[in-house]
Amino acid sequence: MLKKIDRVLVVDRLSLAAAYFVLASLLLPNFAAAQSPQKTEALEVLDANSIKVATLIVPRSSIQTSEIAVLINDNDPQSVEVASYYQQVRMIPGRNMIHLSFDQDKIYPGLKSNNGIDPAEFASLKAQVDAAAGRDIQAFVVSWSRPFRIARFNYYSTNYSITSAFAFGIDTPTLTSNNCSATPLNPYFASSSTAPFTDFGIRPTMMLAGQSAASVKATIDKGLKADRSLPGGNGWFVRTADSVRSGPRLQDFQATVQNWNRPEALSMMYLDYSKNGGRSEVKNAADILFYQTGSANVSGINTNTYIPGALADHLTSSGGNLFGTEQMSALRWLEAGATASYGTVTEPCAYADKFPAASVLVKSYFRGNTALEAYTKSVRQPSQGIFVGDPLARPFGTRATLVNGVLNIKTSSLEPGINYNLYAAPSATGPYLKIATVAVPRFQFATITVPGKSAPFYKLEMSGSFPTPSSAGARPPSE
Repeated sequence: MLKKIDRVLVVDRLSLAAAYFVLASLLLPNFAAAQSPQKTEALEVLDANSIKVATLIVPRSSIQTSEIAVLINDNDPQSVEVASYYQQVRMIPGRNMIHLSFDQDKIYPGLKSNNGIDPAEFASLKAQVDAAAGRDIQAFVVSWSRPFRIARFNYYSTNYSITSAFAFGIDTPTLTSNNCSATPLNPYFASSSTAPFTDFGIRPTMMLAGQSAASVKATIDKGLKADRSLPGGNGWFVRTADSVRSGPRLQDFQATVQNWNRPEALSMMYLDYSKNGGRSEVKNAADILFYQTGSANVSGINTNTYIPGALADHLTSSGGNLFGTEQMSALRWLEAGATASYGTVTEPCAYADKFPAASVLVKSYFRGNTALEAYTKSVRQPSQGIFVGDPLARPFGTRATLVNGVLNIKTSSLEPGINYNLYAAPSATGPYLKIATVAVPRFQFATITVPGKSAPFYKLEMSGSFPTPSSAGARPPSE
């Protein structure tokens, strides 16, 4: 009953604004008709009780839940349980659940475990998946933990993880080539695309992997809590004494910290063992959002706390060997509290292009990409790498409230140097009238506060997407 009363109060509060817009519609053209084909997404505007009172349309900054397909192995109880839970908490349409059936316990001749799947059998699975996925599906979620790589008779493993094989397909010469050789380039690398299948013909893929269904569900819960939380958080980028594993990313680490460690952006730290008394591991740290380092085994990760949505990896040859390796598995990051991670399934020979570039990862995530998008965009040569965690974790982007007639929008998605106009309307079809303009000089958090302009519909557009008639009483945004 309380919810209904709150909604009635909101409608009453909007009555004067609605009358204003009706009058405006008689005097001005319907500017909604002039909207550009810019890709957008709709957000809920909440009141003080977290009840939806309006809709805000913003430039699209990520893949949408309705565009994710979940791959399920019906012969794997953990896969079935994980997929069901993920569909429930993420409200994934039933049509997006793709059921497969294969023996996850099969051990091929010459292989030591059931962690791999033969290329021929994988090709059959991929054909089924591609046939079942509609053209609107932009990405895949793998709900099983084994197999996690492509394996061939008489080979322990090939140069493909299962996530890269599903995402990009398999380049046959690369499959069993020298694992230290260059692998195919990622056309999606560092792009601003939010529709990778439409734009590049690829479907980024991440595994909901873990030792048990319970551990995977815990990761999913962290990802869900991350959504639009707009955290400040702490980023740690570490140079260790392991020069082979730390060396390739040092310059990118330093540049990332220099660019993003700002009051209006994030708290970022570069830790250099040679300048910190030999200290090369982060311990007893709070609110970690990013943690990238280079070490075969990273101690102390369980002493830290990680913000929901945290990304962490350690540039090691066997981080993608999820089970039974002497080096640390990427799953250890998830168990410690991170929401997504990355590792390689074969020895990559420490080429920076085969590991996440911090500068691309941070920028993509901050702009509002999901963990899946940010991680996949950050690896230039991803064939040997596996992406694990909650693919839909998305701590950045835009959120909005409308309380006592004051609209407040906080966002991390604005492109620097571009004017954005905020419009309000009495209906989804308009007329839309400009009520504020905002711009940022660098990637940063921005806040738009507009009192006295309550409406049921708002739209934030890059300048030029709409004609911009003046609106009496509009106030400038506050930063």
